[in-house]
Amino acid sequence: MTRPLAFLFLLIPFIAQAQTDMFGDEKVTKTDQEVYAEGAKEESKILIIPFEEKLFYCDIMRDLTTENQMSANEIYNRLRNEIQLSLKAALKDSMETATFLNTDSITDQDLINIYAVLGYKYVPVPVKEEVDEKGKVKKEKKQPEPQKEVGIRNGQVVAERQVVERYMSAQLKSFDVLNQFYTNYGINKFLFINQMDVKMDLSDPETAFIDPRRLVAIHYTIMGKDGKQISGGLASEQFPGTESRLNYIIGGNFYKLSAEVLNSLIVAEKKETESEMDNRKSKTKVEE
Repeated sequence: MTRPLAFLFLLIPFIAQAQTDMFGDEKVTKTDQEVYAEGAKEESKILIIPFEEKLFYCDIMRDLTTENQMSANEIYNRLRNEIQLSLKAALKDSMETATFLNTDSITDQDLINIYAVLGYKYVPVPVKEEVDEKGKVKKEKKQPEPQKEVGIRNGQVVAERQVVERYMSAQLKSFDVLNQFYTNYGINKFLFINQMDVKMDLSDPETAFIDPRRLVAIHYTIMGKDGKQISGGLASEQFPGTESRLNYIIGGNFYKLSAEVLNSLIVAEKKETESEMDNRKSKTKVEE
C-alpha cells in the first residue's frame, strides 16, 4: 500500500506541469470569476448633473410667476428638479441612475467639484437618428435646412442670415473628477443637463404673432468615465403661447424631452456596438 501512494505523490508534479504546458499559466492561475469579468460588458450606471442657475434662460418669467404664484427662484428650482426626476424615470429601466436629489451618498460637494471643471461651448446640433424594429440604427436623415436667426429690434421681429442650429455642449477642463465618481460610486456614464430654455418660439417669424407658441428645451451632453462624449444635442417641445401653468409645462413636455435623450443614448450605443462588430469582422478576415 505504501509503494502505490509514494508513486502517486511523485506523479502529481508532472500532472501539474502538463496542465500548465497544455493550457498556459493564465488558465491555471485565473479564477472563473476573473475570466468571466474580462468578457462581460460593464453595466451602466449614469449620473444626472443639473444645469447651473446662470444657464437657465426664461423670457416668460413674469407670466410664470404671476400664474403660479411663485417666486422666480422657486420656479427655477421646480423646473431644475423635475427634469432630473423625469430623466431618471426614463433611464431607470435601461440602467442604474443616480441624481443629486434625495441621496445620502453623492453630496453637494461632489456637484461643486464637477462645476469647478465644467465649461461650455456652442456646437452644431447633430442629425437626429432612431433605432428600427430590428434594433439597428436607421440611416441618417438629410440635414435640415439652416434656420433663420430671429430677434426683436425696436419692437419688431427681424429675420437675418441663416444659421446652423446649435446647442450648449459640456466641455470638461479635467477628467479626474469623472475617475473619482467611478472609483467612489461606480458611475461610468454622465448626463450633463447644460442649459434649460423656457421661452417664446420665434423660429418662424411669419406665424410668431398669428399663432404664438412657446417652447421648453434642454441642452445635454452624455460622457463616458474617460470623458469621451457618447451623445449630445438639443431636445425641445412646443406648447401654446398662452400657457403658463408649471404643471402643464412639466407634465405635458418633460417626459418627451427625457424620451428624446434616452433615444439619443440608445442610438449612440447601438452605433458603437455595430462599429465594434464590424471591426472584429474585418480583423478576422485579415487574420484568415
